[in-house]
Amino acid sequence: MAADQESMCTCHACLGIRVIIDSALKVLDLYRWMLDSYIIDFFQDNLWDRLPRPWAKILENVALDELGSWILRERRPRHVWPLSLIALRRSIDLLSINREPTARTRFTCKLSQRDPKESVKTCETLITKDKRLDKFENLFKKHVKQKKRYEIEKFSEIVARCSELSNSSCIVDTGAGIGHLARELAYKYQLAVICIEQDKSLSELARKYDEQFMKKFKTHLAGFCGVPPYHLCAKIVDESCTGDGLPAVFRGILRDYFSQQSNDNGFGLIGLHPCGDLAARLLKFYVGQQNAKFISVVGCCYMKLTINEDRTTSALGYPLSKYVERNSSHSLSYAALEVACHAVENYCDKMKSNEYDDLKVHAYRATLEKILVNKGGDVMRRGRVGSVKVNGGMSFQEYCRLATEKLDINRRVNILEINHTEVEGCLAKWRHVAAFEALRFMLAPLVETVILLDRFLFLSDNHFRPVLKAEFNPRLSPRNFVLTSIK
Repeated sequence: MAADQESMCTCHACLGIRVIIDSALKVLDLYRWMLDSYIIDFFQDNLWDRLPRPWAKILENVALDELGSWILRERRPRHVWPLSLIALRRSIDLLSINREPTARTRFTCKLSQRDPKESVKTCETLITKDKRLDKFENLFKKHVKQKKRYEIEKFSEIVARCSELSNSSCIVDTGAGIGHLARELAYKYQLAVICIEQDKSLSELARKYDEQFMKKFKTHLAGFCGVPPYHLCAKIVDESCTGDGLPAVFRGILRDYFSQQSNDNGFGLIGLHPCGDLAARLLKFYVGQQNAKFISVVGCCYMKLTINEDRTTSALGYPLSKYVERNSSHSLSYAALEVACHAVENYCDKMKSNEYDDLKVHAYRATLEKILVNKGGDVMRRGRVGSVKVNGGMSFQEYCRLATEKLDINRRVNILEINHTEVEGCLAKWRHVAAFEALRFMLAPLVETVILLDRFLFLSDNHFRPVLKAEFNPRLSPRNFVLTSIK
């Protein structure tokens, strides 16, 4: 352990991060029961009765719009809130990474002598972008949702800066899908991009879109010589995370497809919302590969991380760092990781704007859960029922019909069970369900903070300088933090 401690970075940022992690895990440990609870068990497990009495009392009296504003600290409260709840909110404020992209808050390890501010400032003057493609904006927007388009525009600029700073020969886009990000980088920034996608059908569709783009450009732009991304249908790394054969594959692609004869400058690894363990594997791959010159990732789907307690496996997605692994309270449940994937801002906005249909669905599902368990026993707990969007004043009866239509007929809910007085009592408490879920969402940024700072320390442990900052609007893109490192 002494050797491990000696290898840990002692810069101001890393020392502070370890303090934050310790404090955050202590707070999460205090309220672990809330994070580990499933909202569908609200009535079955009497979750409301487990709240501290002062909390239940205030949540009973305040309107949901005031609760949403209070959580987001947007206006002066009309009620006197319990000191313990105020203290929790304040702790979350102090310990969570700032989620606003406009804030200057960023974590930067000082391990390297490179001044990140000067490097980025210098690099911004060197980045070249083909302005002629601005008139094809509608083409770039085609087949892309507004949220994704926003993320691509922001992230591609970050990647272009990293590529320039690291002098990389190419970009490796992992989990590239149908290539929207790759085309932005290849055409607008003239970067050599290798797309890795495990799904063959997505790679084929990406090539089809590439051809459409190139046909359009060559027709309307004289002398356009952009090179489409190269699509490699493969798995970026296995559970060992070594990927030893990939650098040679990349060199061959650069030579034969991109006609780069001098390709000793390595490659950059990028991932825009790689799912679950993929982000962790990319970080391990970056650490182990000398030819990987930079990495830039935006995490996603934390609940799909491998979190078992087998310390002998290299497949763990969390924890990654020695420091977090040694903390006895580091464990995070599936339920806690799942809630960390959502934006507290969006949930509070629904409470403030009286969008109650989206909130009532939780009460409907929790009530249905109680009926199903009462009817079929524990074997029916957390069973698979249909996902139903509640809108237009949908009745609970209609919700139950749609949610259970694929169940065996003897397990479906009948009208007598729906009209039971106990069910009516549950439905009348839908605001309790919404308020309880709001408390879980309030804790969510703290969970994500621990996950991201664990990844930050993992890079620092391996003597690479990481940078972590919110880059996207959290309301548009809930997973909005970009973790970057340049060798």
